Amino acid sequence: MKLLVCDFDGTYFIDEESILINNQEVQKWRRENNLFMLSSGRSFQSLKKMCLKYNIEYDYLSCCDGSILYDKDDNIITYYSLNKDILSKFLSLKKYAKTERIQYSYPDDYYPSYQGDNLIGCNLVIQNQDITNKLIEKFLFLQKEYPNFDFLCYKHDEVAFFCLKNKGINKSTTVSYLKELLNLKEKDIYTVGDNENDYPMLKLFPSYYIGEVSEKIKKVCQKGYTQVYEIFNDINKKI
Repeated sequence: MKLLVCDFDGTYFIDEESILINNQEVQKWRRENNLFMLSSGRSFQSLKKMCLKYNIEYDYLSCCDGSILYDKDDNIITYYSLNKDILSKFLSLKKYAKTERIQYSYPDDYYPSYQGDNLIGCNLVIQNQDITNKLIEKFLFLQKEYPNFDFLCYKHDEVAFFCLKNKGINKSTTVSYLKELLNLKEKDIYTVGDNENDYPMLKLFPSYYIGEVSEKIKKVCQKGYTQVYEIFNDINKKI
């Protein structure tokens, strides 16, 4: 039994034509008693909506960059709550950029306002042109001043996501959790991604990248492709 873990935006979903071919390959993969997981920075509701829209089959969903894991019946397997004491310091970054878009991550969804307990992360969503030098300076200060939390930043199209997470919680977290839960060997796990938030899982497991990526990501991946469905020929040769 093998496990394929795939990022969603910019990787599994590039356009509507390719996603249909990806779906066909995933269906074949699962019929051969293998497992498929989508791993995304999206909330559960956002990712689930896309799965329903495009009829994507899966065995697991990893949401909010590895902060929560769901099974194929959408039951929560595990999640990682965030210490709320750091939240106000992180939100102070708003002063240095024009943004009102705040995503508070909870096990079920993102919310534009604070909802209390079980917070698993927080994102500031900022247009690229609104990023200021002062914002970067303060963000780097928080990274240095509070090493027990992860302050992450990655760009996607025209926006940047400034993220607050628990230390060490990332996309590799839920992959490693499944490795132990299912007693899988490292060589039987394949990861696919395209962005900085994919890097932790790409680094730890046999990996491939999609499209144009940074040199940092290229260095840890075995090979690059333009579409996910092209990867299956390589993987099947190794089975």
